Amino acid sequence: MHIKSLTIKNWKSIDKTHVEFENFLLFIGQSNHGKSNILSAVLLFFDEITFKNRHSYHENVPTELTITFDSLRLKELDVFKDIKNSEDEIVIKKVLLAEKKEYFYKKNDKFHPLSKHLEYYIRENIDIIFIPSFSASSSKTILDIYEKIILILSNNNKLVYIEKLIDKLGLEMQYLEERYASRGLQREVMFRIMRKIASVTKSTRYNLLGNTIIMYEEPELYLHPQAERELHSVMTNIARYGGQIYVTTHSSSFIELNNYKSICLVRRNENGTHVIQHKGDLFKGDEIKNFNMNYWMNPDRGELFFAKKVILVEGQTDKIIIPFLAKKLGVYKYEYSIIECGSKSSIPQFIRLLNQYRIPYVAVYDKDEHLWRDHESKIKSRRDNKHLKQLIHQNIGEIVEFTNDIEEELQGEDRAKKNYKHKPFIAIKNISNEHYIVPDSLKNKILKIYK
Repeated sequence: MHIKSLTIKNWKSIDKTHVEFENFLLFIGQSNHGKSNILSAVLLFFDEITFKNRHSYHENVPTELTITFDSLRLKELDVFKDIKNSEDEIVIKKVLLAEKKEYFYKKNDKFHPLSKHLEYYIRENIDIIFIPSFSASSSKTILDIYEKIILILSNNNKLVYIEKLIDKLGLEMQYLEERYASRGLQREVMFRIMRKIASVTKSTRYNLLGNTIIMYEEPELYLHPQAERELHSVMTNIARYGGQIYVTTHSSSFIELNNYKSICLVRRNENGTHVIQHKGDLFKGDEIKNFNMNYWMNPDRGELFFAKKVILVEGQTDKIIIPFLAKKLGVYKYEYSIIECGSKSSIPQFIRLLNQYRIPYVAVYDKDEHLWRDHESKIKSRRDNKHLKQLIHQNIGEIVEFTNDIEEELQGEDRAKKNYKHKPFIAIKNISNEHYIVPDSLKNKILKIYK
C-alpha cells in the first residue's frame, strides 16, 4: 500500500498543491519555500502531529489532505473491496477544522464518509519513520527511531537474516551509546543503519519495511560529499525494491537526471507554496544520448535546481570570465548559478529542462561568425543560433549573444584564429590588469545577465 498522490489544501504555507509520488521522492528548492510543510502534511494525515487551526493558510477554513493509495496487497484488496476503484486504488480525504476531523473515501467521483474501522486500519498498517534535521534533537530521538525500525522489521519479517540484521543494528546503537552523542554522530549512526537495511534489501530483493514510509529531512547534514553520494545510493536501493522514502534536501549530490520523475521542485510565491514536477519525457531519441542523462548532472550542474536564476554558458572561459566581470562591475549575485553546458549544442537540452521546471534562466552563447570562418560554418552557426532562440520561453528565459565570442568582446575587436590557445588564462590575464576597462557593449551584456 503506497502513496500514489497527495493533494494539500490550506496547510501552513500551502494554499493548494498536488504531488505525484514515486517510491523515492526528492523535495528540493531554496530555503524557506515550504519543503518541510509538505512532509508535515503527510505526518498530519497519519496523526503523527497535532493539528492547530492557526497553522492553516486561511484561518477558519478547513484543511484538506487527499491521498490516493495504490499497490494494495491481497489482504488490503479484500479489506478495501467496497471502497476501492476500478484501478484497485483507494482515495482518502481527511478534513480538519478546529477540534474536528473527518475522513472520506472517493467512489464514482463522490466523497462518502469513511467507516471508523477502515480509518483505523489505514493508520495502523502504515508506519511512519520521520528522521528530522536533528537541529534541536537529542540521542533520544534516534533511539526512538531505532526502536521503531526494530519493531517494523520484526513485525514484517520472520526470516533468519532479519535476526542477524537486527543484531547488527543493535551494535550500531551500542556504538552511539558508548560515545558522546553529538548530532554529527547521530547522523552517522542513522546512515549506518540505513546502509545495513539497504544491503540486506539489495541481496534479498525484498522490501523489508512493508508499508513503512521513511521521511528524511536534510540527510546531507554532517556528511562529507562522498558520504552524501553513498547515502543517496543507499536510499534508492531501498526504494527500488518497494521502500518508500521521501527526502527534503539542499544538496545537489542527491540529484540524478535519469531519475527526474523523483524531483519535486518546491517554490513559494504570493500564492503560497507549490510543487513543480515533470512526469512526461524530457528528451526524445538521440537527445537522450547527446545529453548523457547519467553523466551530465554532477553536483556543479545539479545546483541549478536550487538557483534563483541560472546562467547557461558554452564553456570554461565563459564560466570564469562572466562572474569575474560581474564582481568587477559590482552586480554579482551568489544566488545565481552559472552552468557550463560543455558546448552550444548542449544548451538546448538545458533550456528544455529549465522550461519544464520553470526555473528562470539566461542562455549566453557565441554568435560564431568570426572573420576567419568559411561561409558554410557561418550558415551552420546561424541555423544553430536560430534554433536556440526558438526554444526560449518568453516568461522564463532570455538570451545574451556575444559578438562571435567573449574573447572578442573583451578586446573590442576581431581576433585571428591563431590567438585561440589558452583562452581562459589569457582572458583572465588581460582583465586582471588594473587599467583594463570593460567595453560598454560587454558591460551592458553582463548587466543583462545579472539583472
